[in-house]
Amino acid sequence: MTLQKANNLFEFFKSTLVINLAVCVVPILFLGLFAFKYTFLTVGFAASLVVKELNSKNEYLFYYNNAISKTQLWLCAWGCTFVFLVILSFAFNFIATLF
Repeated sequence: MTLQKANNLFEFFKSTLVINLAVCVVPILFLGLFAFKYTFLTVGFAASLVVKELNSKNEYLFYYNNAISKTQLWLCAWGCTFVFLVILSFAFNFIATLF
């Protein structure tokens, strides 16, 4: 994988992250951190992909021209979301042990 391709995949992940976090605000407020983790990986991620699918159809053409398929975008974004969630969980647990 080239550096340009990795940068493009990371930019796609960052564009889905904002929508994902916005969807997950309600579960963390009412149901706690446990529900946030599951919502972040499932409902939030799916909602961010739906929004990207409806609002940014031309972006997929950009990624396709850079030899990145839609499936590869989604799988890499889910993998990055999982890694981000693991790091976030460690940070929350560390803060909880401090206080």
